[in-house]
Amino acid sequence: MESQFCTLDVGRWPLQYERTNMVSEASVQAQSALRLSPEQVRELLPQREPFLFVNGAADVVPGVRVTAQATYPEDSSFYIGHFPGFPLTPGVIIIETMAQAASLMMLTTQRCSGQIVYFVGIRDARFFKAVLPGAVVELTGRVVSMRHGVIENSMEAWTGGVRAAAAMLTCTFRPHRSSSDLKCEDRG
Repeated sequence: MESQFCTLDVGRWPLQYERTNMVSEASVQAQSALRLSPEQVRELLPQREPFLFVNGAADVVPGVRVTAQATYPEDSSFYIGHFPGFPLTPGVIIIETMAQAASLMMLTTQRCSGQIVYFVGIRDARFFKAVLPGAVVELTGRVVSMRHGVIENSMEAWTGGVRAAAAMLTCTFRPHRSSSDLKCEDRG
């Protein structure tokens, strides 16, 4: 496997990554993949703790596919109420984690670099296996379509080699905005 180190301008700081050639299962042609460290993933995603769930390394073919990792710490606050005595990772948390992994596919492209992702739709969400506290979850996905700035992704979450969840997630990207940019109108 051939590697080289590259830099991608993603806003405040340039992102340095190792570029490796990987073989696409669909086309059996070599594609360029980015291997992102957990720190680089954190730098790309706009979410922060306690709502940053993709906290492991990621392999990304920009605009094409992603494989990422997440581990939900056993002391996460959502386990207190979901469910007392038998904690399970809530499905909405798994969906959000898949959306964060999906956004890595586009945030590593020049077109969406430095932007923020907005999760705008979900279809065909299914849950197959419970995700327990402390479990390592592997997230895999690919871009299905891109039309007029709206990206549809097919995503899956796996734990222990078993598919835990799957969904079609739709997102769009916009420039970063601060809360001071949001205007409220008095309609009184």
